[in-house]
Amino acid sequence: MVALLAGLAAAAGGAVLLTSPGTVTVRQSPAGYEIGGTRLAPAGPDAYRGPGGAALVMTHAGGATHAGSSAVMNGAHVTGQCLLTDGASSETCRFTVAGRTLAATDVWTGAGWRRRYDDGRTADIQVSGGRPVPVPFPVGR
Repeated sequence: MVALLAGLAAAAGGAVLLTSPGTVTVRQSPAGYEIGGTRLAPAGPDAYRGPGGAALVMTHAGGATHAGSSAVMNGAHVTGQCLLTDGASSETCRFTVAGRTLAATDVWTGAGWRRRYDDGRTADIQVSGGRPVPVPFPVGR
């Protein structure tokens, strides 16, 4: 029961951080993928699992990294997919949030992504490590 409550609290904390308007930090390392203070643990090569059933899978082929995610944020199921071409200074993403489709373009700032959704909303994503990392989660939504 205690573990279940701790898991629910971690999932709720991650959802709050992912949807807050401030800058969100992302880090990818051998220990996992962290976003907004929520850690997704390695679950296989380029696959990660986190609290509340959150999942992330990345594949690299043909000079590009494809990343896909699934999570529950604020009680709604969300999915995302991003395409990051090798050497590019931007990535393109597509999300489904509570049944609504959104597109976004992320532009590399040297320290992270400046995301602009197709409805004009923006989000800043700081990336630890100094190199672009895909972020297929609807940060700031």
